[in-house]
Amino acid sequence: MSTDDVLRTIELGTVEVALERDGAGTPATSSPHPYLHPVRTLGRTVLTAHHPADHDWHCGVGVAIPDVDGVNCWGGPTYVRGEGYVWRDDHGRADVLRAEHLPAPRGGGTVQELAWRGPDHTVVLHEDRTLAWRVVDSGWELTWSSSFRAPGNDIVHLGSPGSNGRVGAGYGGFSWRFAECTDVVVRTADAQGEEAVHGSIAPWVEWSAVFEGAPATVRLEALDHRDPWFVRVAEYPAIGSALAWREPALVRPGVPFVRSFRATITDGAVLPGNTLDR
Repeated sequence: MSTDDVLRTIELGTVEVALERDGAGTPATSSPHPYLHPVRTLGRTVLTAHHPADHDWHCGVGVAIPDVDGVNCWGGPTYVRGEGYVWRDDHGRADVLRAEHLPAPRGGGTVQELAWRGPDHTVVLHEDRTLAWRVVDSGWELTWSSSFRAPGNDIVHLGSPGSNGRVGAGYGGFSWRFAECTDVVVRTADAQGEEAVHGSIAPWVEWSAVFEGAPATVRLEALDHRDPWFVRVAEYPAIGSALAWREPALVRPGVPFVRSFRATITDGAVLPGNTLDR
């Protein structure tokens, strides 16, 4: 188990709803990067997993990218077209260079500058990240925006197993690895269930489940894009936004590549009619 330092404690009122960790204690093969864990409801139910046994590189809520111009900034084995998953010495990392804490009505926020590095510590990608959190009527809300910049004059290719030939495995980008849970209902406005939601394009995806006896719901909204949703229920509990579902995403010099999300975290199971069952 890694011992990652805490960068920021996120509190709303008297409740510690999340810890932001730097990832510095994460093994190199799990591509260290900052993430949030534990993430809790206002009722203190823990909703995230941390270095689970099935995938050590899955850490709470964060951004990770399987292929940044050939650098594995996701962790674990690398998917190679025609070969499958192969363990390589190609793991990168993301480091927070600067952070500024911001006050906000009924909450708070932070602005950060990150450097994504290859195994030789060369910077392969820049990121400007903004997090904000506040209390809302249904629980609390986390807004996450990542603006990626090329470090030089060349286009940076952001890829995934999906863009490298593994159909349906376009994971990479913003992701949420849930704690162990039961009675999972994952849905969009038009689809329900892992098979139907996985790969779909919708303004939001919602995950409702029971975590150690306590029902809770996370609704994740895509604010500025229409990337497919990545969903796992049977194998492990996770949702994410697929940055490179079939083709690499391109970060062009001088043009920020932005992906923003809003997560609403609620105690209780939200039913299809949007009534809250407490």
